[in-house]
Amino acid sequence: MPDHDDADLLELAYPYALDALSADERRVVERRLEDAPESVADDFRATVHDLRETLATMTIVDAVPAPPDLEARVQRALDLHLDGAADPVLAVGPALRMRWLAAAAAIVVAVGAGAGIAVYRSQSHDAGEITAEQIDAQPDGRESVAPVTGGGTVTVHMSRRLDAAVVSFETVPNPPADRTYQLWLISPAGQVRSAGVLPGLPGAQAPLLLRFGDAVQLALSIEPAGGSPAPTTEPIAGVPLT
Repeated sequence: MPDHDDADLLELAYPYALDALSADERRVVERRLEDAPESVADDFRATVHDLRETLATMTIVDAVPAPPDLEARVQRALDLHLDGAADPVLAVGPALRMRWLAAAAAIVVAVGAGAGIAVYRSQSHDAGEITAEQIDAQPDGRESVAPVTGGGTVTVHMSRRLDAAVVSFETVPNPPADRTYQLWLISPAGQVRSAGVLPGLPGAQAPLLLRFGDAVQLALSIEPAGGSPAPTTEPIAGVPLT
């Protein structure tokens, strides 16, 4: 069982994953990671990976507007839990308090940025699911091939009529150690949302099917392992969706 300091470090994985720490605070956390037991460091990185992957998955398709009172509701819930000591049932310890802060911060930042709340639609869902064959059969179906910086190409079969695309990669090298590829959708207003973290690049035999909504550009970047809530590097490939 980790001691108090190690447990505190593990709790910091939540705001670290959400980029809710300042640059100085991140450096302090990273120095503590270097000195932490290997098992604690592994648990920290796994938590960061899982949280970022969850956030990326939540933004994979079909963003819809957030309810207008969502930010106020989140703030009321946060205040209730942070002030819950008056009621023993609602009292929270440091661990749960940090999780509430991290979750609330993520939602409020999304609402404040106008990003809306994304709804994930599983690709295995059979009701009204779009297939690669349907995309290719559309009158406006087309193929775009773009180079990837560092080698290889990305191919996108897309239909604006369906707002859907099939994405595959060819001869693209693996990302550097502790890094991953991540896809991004860019709206006409320049807003960027994740289209998924790619632990392995989909090829022509097993492509990635995604819905892109009103996005006009698909981009690929190299991000920290587990992905990022927003791009941290310049794109290495881009394909127009118009």
